[in-house]
Amino acid sequence: MPFVPGPSNIKGVQHYPIPPEQIESAVLIDQSQLDKSKLFSNRETYIKTLPQGLEYMEIGVAWGYYSKIIAESLSPSSIYLLDTYDQDQLCWSERKFGSCKCHPRHVQNYDKNGHKDFIEKEFLKYKNVNVISGDASRTTKNIDKKFDYIYIDIVNDRKKIQELLEIVKNLIKPGGVIGLNDYLIYDGIIEDSKYGTYQSVNEFLFLNKEWTVDGIALHPLGFYDIYLKKNIQNEY
Repeated sequence: MPFVPGPSNIKGVQHYPIPPEQIESAVLIDQSQLDKSKLFSNRETYIKTLPQGLEYMEIGVAWGYYSKIIAESLSPSSIYLLDTYDQDQLCWSERKFGSCKCHPRHVQNYDKNGHKDFIEKEFLKYKNVNVISGDASRTTKNIDKKFDYIYIDIVNDRKKIQELLEIVKNLIKPGGVIGLNDYLIYDGIIEDSKYGTYQSVNEFLFLNKEWTVDGIALHPLGFYDIYLKKNIQNEY
């Protein structure tokens, strides 16, 4: 695929169309926003840096793997689980190859009609859990609460990630973090398609200098996480 140069002087959020056969290059993150960041071996290791009793939200829950680790290890004061809740439990390899190639193998416990019920049952034992169904760009606007950590793992559409970041940045406490899965520009493993998370994150940091990169977590197949910190005033 040919590359499209990214904008060299952003004065606002970009909405220009990128032809489907081309890839938009990203603006660079300022070095000052990277100076205190750390590299982690995986996203589970990054969780260990987060505070106990935090206010937590995940957008894009799937079968709840990540949020259960948060719930078990950090005892959150509240847990908000946002998803469209209309998917089955098939993993990416089963969707692509017709059978699960993961180790350990995934077992399907629900179909798309039972998605929300499954998550509600899985999180019954944890306190102050809110399972919210719908498009996150709409449901997040109805939440009047501040969070220590919001994790985003949804469709990697350029505009959707761009818009969601603008919404959830106002739901984060000073010193809090937004984590995003799939910080990459192209997926040649699962979908063979371009992703928009990388460009949207870099653009967000370009436009919001009070935010910095707290860390990046590696992944065996290159589906990295990035963690953006809302810095306390005058910290940087």
